[in-house]
Amino acid sequence: MSNLSREPLTIVELDLPLCTLVYGVGACTAALGTGYPNKCFNTLKTCQVLAAYNAGTQTLRFAYNQSGLPKGQTIFPALQGVTTRPAEINLSGIDPRTTALGKRARVTVNLQDFTYHDTLTDPYQAGRVDGSAQFSGVGYSPTDRGTFFGKLIARQPYYVGKALRVKYGYVGEALADMRTASYVISEWSGPDADGKVTIVAKDILDLADNAKSIAPAPSRGKLLAAISDTATSLTVTPATVGDEYAAAGRLNVGREVMTYTRAGDVFTITARGVDGSDATSHSINDTVQQSLRYNLERSCDVIRDLLVNYAGVDPAFIDLPTWQAENDRWLASVKLTATITKPEGVALLIGEISQHGFFVWWDEIAQQIRFRANRPLEPADAPYPVSDAANLITGKTQITMGEDQRISAMYFWHGVIDPTEGANQSRNYKKLVIATVDENPYGQEAIKTIYSRWFGETGDDAAAASIAKRLLNRYSITPKIISGVLDVKDRTQVQLGGVLEMTTYLLQDATGATLPEQLQVNYVEEKDNRITFRAESYTFTNRYGLVTESGRPDYGASTVAQRRVGTYLVDATTLRFANGDLPYVLF
Repeated sequence: MSNLSREPLTIVELDLPLCTLVYGVGACTAALGTGYPNKCFNTLKTCQVLAAYNAGTQTLRFAYNQSGLPKGQTIFPALQGVTTRPAEINLSGIDPRTTALGKRARVTVNLQDFTYHDTLTDPYQAGRVDGSAQFSGVGYSPTDRGTFFGKLIARQPYYVGKALRVKYGYVGEALADMRTASYVISEWSGPDADGKVTIVAKDILDLADNAKSIAPAPSRGKLLAAISDTATSLTVTPATVGDEYAAAGRLNVGREVMTYTRAGDVFTITARGVDGSDATSHSINDTVQQSLRYNLERSCDVIRDLLVNYAGVDPAFIDLPTWQAENDRWLASVKLTATITKPEGVALLIGEISQHGFFVWWDEIAQQIRFRANRPLEPADAPYPVSDAANLITGKTQITMGEDQRISAMYFWHGVIDPTEGANQSRNYKKLVIATVDENPYGQEAIKTIYSRWFGETGDDAAAASIAKRLLNRYSITPKIISGVLDVKDRTQVQLGGVLEMTTYLLQDATGATLPEQLQVNYVEEKDNRITFRAESYTFTNRYGLVTESGRPDYGASTVAQRRVGTYLVDATTLRFANGDLPYVLF
């Protein structure tokens, strides 16, 4: 209620690179002359000694033209509008209507251009005026030349991937205390004839878009001479291109994969025709491509490697110990082995792996990429209660049935035959695991097919069966997809990937009585002090038990709390479900 009399405040921040050096001083050897009539603007585009360029960061801030902006900061009142489209997550890649990684969060910022004296944006502004920043010695007035955004885009054309933040708060609130959503810039248009500038930014996972990042990187080396199918060495051209390859690893020429060690441009082949490929002869100028190899790696570690080393994601956005703990608890038996023989989109590769039973998404407020397995709640976790009486806005709740997400049979192809062939064709796999429901009361099959190159050429029946069964357990019953609107007070509890327990008159049992149901959130948007969300059924048809820690008492001596988080071997007499001591599993 205290917020009702407070004036909302929105501030947009741009982080743009700015050289930390001073023109012509120290490491910067630039000097004015006929070739360089003006000092640079300390940006990469205007740098005159690229070898000395040392990138720092300059933050520019924009707000609506209103009173009460934070003091002690330069904030330009040029903001005209901010619109957002929240992220959507695709739980384990099941929803066929979107990509395996879901949809990226998107923000569109509209700004109005203006004239500006360049005091903040030009480190040599005074020299432009008195002429010392020009070889000619003739000064000029920056205010009379161009406009703020016109000059900014000329000096900073390399904006893609740079940070953009939207801060939401109230007049009088410190910048550091405002709720902040973080994105990376993907598009920039303007200024147009009316001075309008539009900047589009997306969440951090946009860096993994197939059009922006690939793995492995394309290799430039070519065979200096033809090699036979028994050759034990090769040389690449042009000269020194070998330094772009790892000192040892895998490479492929045509459809053959080889292992090697390297010295300069000369590769010593340690094995021919590996990973199911065939040794064959190759012609002069055939491309020698560095392969990307993972061998018995955890899913979380592969995802991090792809994001950090190939998509350029800052590792600070990944809490690896938390990822590894989640992976080791729920995906410990799944070890990934694959040889990627040609450059492929990072989003494509992550999407393939996510079908094994997990999902990743960007938490724009916490500024972290989250990783979570397709799993039941931890025993210590509780779903957030949502009900008609306490939370839901009347008349806004809707239920649809996700028939296209139901699964009656899982076909899991694995054991890749040829790593240089297509990864989504059944003919390129030697093994198939089939998981089916015991009974199908729907009377119609709903088949989900997964093609996984991530268990290498030998495959892994046990891991494939576990993944297939777990997905089947969750999606054998047509999930309900429920959307609704909540009050803003629920914002911190209703988040992507979180679990709700909903009680609404729309959820009924066969007698018409209200029936609470657990749901997992895959979309949430805050607008006009309301929270719009969408969630799908969070149902696991089988019961899960957790192995107890060493030294746990037997069932009779265990506390109720211990019984709730452990699995016990019990006989039919001990097995009881009436007193609420769950879970028990009878073997």
